Amino acid sequence: MGQTNVMPQNGNTAANLFNEYWGMVLRRKWILLGAVLVSLGAAMVYCKVATKVYRSDTLILLEDQKIPENYVQANAEGNSNFDRRIFVIETQVRDRLRLDKIRKELNLYPAQVEQSGPDSAVLAMNAALEVTTVSKGGVPGQNTIGAFTISFAHEDPATAMNVIAKISSMLIEEDMKDRTQAAEGTTEFLDNEVNRTRAQLDKKEEEISRFKSQHVGQLPQQIEANLRALDRLHDDLKIVNESIHRQSDRLSLVENAIQKYLEFGVTIPALVNGPVQPNPSFARLNELKNKLTQLESEFWDGYPEVALTKEEIKQIEQRIRKQYGPESMGSDAETKDQYFQDLKKQKSELKSELSLLKERRNTLRAEKQEYDSRVETAPAIEQSLLTLMRDYENLKGSYQSLLDKRLHASVAENLEKRQKGAQLKILERPKFPRVPEKPNQPRVMMLGLLLGCALGVGMAVLLEQLNPQFRRPEDVELMFGPQLLAAIPDFSLDYAYSNWRRFLPAYHFRFGGKSAQQAAGLIPIRPGETALNGTNGHTFDRSFVVKWMPNAIVSEQYRVAATRLFLLGTETQSTVVAVSSAIKGEGKTTTVINLGYTLARDLGKRVLLLDCDMKCPGLDKFMENSPEGGLADYLVGALDLDDCISSFGDVPCWIMPVGNSVANSTEVLRTDRLTPLFDRLRKRFDYIILNTPPILPQATMNVLEGHADVLLLVVRANSTPHDVVRRAVGSLRSRKALHVVLNAVGSQSLPSYVYEYGQPQTKVPRGQLKA
Repeated sequence: MGQTNVMPQNGNTAANLFNEYWGMVLRRKWILLGAVLVSLGAAMVYCKVATKVYRSDTLILLEDQKIPENYVQANAEGNSNFDRRIFVIETQVRDRLRLDKIRKELNLYPAQVEQSGPDSAVLAMNAALEVTTVSKGGVPGQNTIGAFTISFAHEDPATAMNVIAKISSMLIEEDMKDRTQAAEGTTEFLDNEVNRTRAQLDKKEEEISRFKSQHVGQLPQQIEANLRALDRLHDDLKIVNESIHRQSDRLSLVENAIQKYLEFGVTIPALVNGPVQPNPSFARLNELKNKLTQLESEFWDGYPEVALTKEEIKQIEQRIRKQYGPESMGSDAETKDQYFQDLKKQKSELKSELSLLKERRNTLRAEKQEYDSRVETAPAIEQSLLTLMRDYENLKGSYQSLLDKRLHASVAENLEKRQKGAQLKILERPKFPRVPEKPNQPRVMMLGLLLGCALGVGMAVLLEQLNPQFRRPEDVELMFGPQLLAAIPDFSLDYAYSNWRRFLPAYHFRFGGKSAQQAAGLIPIRPGETALNGTNGHTFDRSFVVKWMPNAIVSEQYRVAATRLFLLGTETQSTVVAVSSAIKGEGKTTTVINLGYTLARDLGKRVLLLDCDMKCPGLDKFMENSPEGGLADYLVGALDLDDCISSFGDVPCWIMPVGNSVANSTEVLRTDRLTPLFDRLRKRFDYIILNTPPILPQATMNVLEGHADVLLLVVRANSTPHDVVRRAVGSLRSRKALHVVLNAVGSQSLPSYVYEYGQPQTKVPRGQLKA
């Protein structure tokens, strides 16, 4: 038949894991306790035999200067950078030469010096020294005061105190000396810097003066004058160019007029001064000469036209000689013409004037080029001058700053010499240590406790891992497959047992402020109390949970087991169920009484609970009345069957106890009367549940399993190891299906719905909806 999945689905995995490990620790509590005791014992022994080391210390204050820094700034390092100051002090304290000097004065570590040399002793002293900050700087604007401690550890408390006294006094003396030397050194350094900077400043002034002399007219302050001169030269050059252009035009007109006059005799009266009338003979003569020149270039000399032209030229020359004299046709013939002379004079004057204008233009151009060069080089000169001036100003500022610093340094030097600056001050003298620093007994004991707990927990978890047990329903299914009949919760906590199991982690559900027992209307019975339910006052065991708490979650799980057992079905009219366990203490008897009572009460079956455990019988304590005997008496033939059975008054359930004990239970169960007994019982009862002995200690189960229809193995969660169950199942050598009841399962290992469904539901009147 199919099995309902009973794997836990709790949402809080971390809580489940913690609960699982907590359960491991509680199950192995004696291992944990032993590990803790051993660790604490070892810690106590160590505290007794370990070498005692004493530590002496002194408290030193880094005091600020007594005069405010707004008035005087100290040359030596102050307390503004507290961490740096502490680092320097610690370096001074740990100096090898200082420590070796103290070692020699106090004769420390003589054996170590003799064995390994002085360096080894100095290293030991360095390791025993500690510099610890006590407090750091305060609010800005106020005096910042910090303190630190110097401590030294030694086996002799007096030696530790003397070493600290030496170190503190030496530190204060050297600090005062160093600060005074630093102040004097600062003043001397500033004097040298002032003299050096002054020499550089004078040299830079000479360099600037020489630069200005070399670049007169090109300096930045002369740029505006150079630009104005350029504008003036530009205007003058423009005027000269216009004059040259104008005179050149007039010269061209005069030259053109001369050419026309000589060639054609044409005159231009506008070009001469006064009414000058030229002689037409000269013009005709010039015209003929030009014509003759042209004819000679084209024709030969005997050509008629050439001869005629020459004759006419001759006649005109005679006429001119006759008019102006024989010499009029010489080289100065043209001078006789006033018009021509006037044009030649104008031409000569114009050429002279143009020559002067061109010389003036060249001069202006040269001057303009000079000024252009000044303007173009002015930015480079200005940059060079700026560089010189910047260096000069920087040197001048540095010089002034050095003068101020030298003045402050002189004042600060006087401050240090009068011990008004920042200094070290001993607030607490070295004390004689009376309590050893090592070993620290509280710390050692605490570490021993923690180590013991860790070791105990580790061993417990390791043993649990090496020897695994059944804890959850899925552990059973992994070994047996889908043969789990039910997982019964551990109800010992519901009864509030006064044993260690109450400290197991479990989920406690409350319904409306009431516990599950109160919600069910039941009150748990304390050990030794009787059940006041109308019976004969016989004392009942509290494990009979289905009778005393029928509405509890545990009772519901027994109903699940009874229902599944019923659904298994058998071909016979009556079913014999053999209930056993691997070892004693698994809850086998509890399972028999609760399962049988549930079959009778809830399913209406006639059930007989047959106690076959001759060594440790357990069903007799659940009987409401005591019969005359039991199974052993019936098998030996001492009593009849009805005299060996006890019944419950409210349900069709009977118990057949063991009866009188016998020496050899296995031999008794092998008698010939056992088979007829089962035949007889099958006719009277629907279910016969056998409470058999554990499988491993005895062989009784091997005898009884042949008479059983169903084999039921009870396994106690968090108790029975896997290998024990395997050996028990292997020793049965039975082909019948083996079903398992996992007993005493922790609440954290069960599905949450098992508990949620067990909560009582509030009844709502009809016609109303739940909120």
